[in-house]
Amino acid sequence: MRRIVLDMKGGLLAEAVVQSLSGCDPDFLVYRSSKPEETLALCRSCRANVLVMEVIRQGIWKLSERLKLCNAVKQLGWVCKVLLLVDENADEMLAADVRQAVKDQLVDNFIYASVSPKYLAGVIDTL
Repeated sequence: MRRIVLDMKGGLLAEAVVQSLSGCDPDFLVYRSSKPEETLALCRSCRANVLVMEVIRQGIWKLSERLKLCNAVKQLGWVCKVLLLVDENADEMLAADVRQAVKDQLVDNFIYASVSPKYLAGVIDTL
């Protein structure tokens, strides 16, 4: 089983992603973090293999906060890949910053919010 933790701001969108991922691959066990402050504990308790985090421009979902959380996850003692999700249409500059974080090896990968759920599942499967 691949244990995936999903940390997204929007509740409706997050639930749709959870359902889509669960339906794409029977080997995926998807957990949803109710808020970023609980994400690390959830990753620890379920021994997450993949953490998917949405990145937006403000608040606790901004890139700098996500990178701090990524560093904490990397210290858990097992491999948990981090995938950032960014809306490239809403904020092109933020999308460029997220791509740079991947190039700088601060996170494992990224994906645009406009891709299909099957593509997202495929990327997660390769991590």
